Amino acid sequence: MRFQQLLLAISLLLFINTAWSIEAPRYRLLLQVSEDSLDKLNLALNNAKNVQKAFGPENVEIQMVVFGAGVNTLKYYVPAPIADKVKASVYSGVRIVLCEIAMRSARLRPSDMLQEVRYVPSGAAEIVEKHTQGWAYIRP
Repeated sequence: MRFQQLLLAISLLLFINTAWSIEAPRYRLLLQVSEDSLDKLNLALNNAKNVQKAFGPENVEIQMVVFGAGVNTLKYYVPAPIADKVKASVYSGVRIVLCEIAMRSARLRPSDMLQEVRYVPSGAAEIVEKHTQGWAYIRP
């Protein structure tokens, strides 16, 4: 019985040590897209890819906040090269979020958008929150 308790204690210590050794990404990048411009969206996607390449995708957390007229750039019928690039970015770890306020203003629904995107109540508030948490900020 005592041996089992000792074994359990050692197992717990190893588990806790392993959990603590998992580090958060060293860098955090926040990208803004607020214009109805495929060129600006493409530039932001390129920025995300280049930062992942520079630091390694495991070392950087990237979020793209799309609000205002920018929500029009992520409709489900955007040109294939852009849609494919959005999908590849999301699969590589970039989180793309759209502003629900801008969506309502543009009379858009989630069914109008690419499936890979996610939503936040307010794009501007999301940027303020992330910036306050120390995220680096780029507006291409």
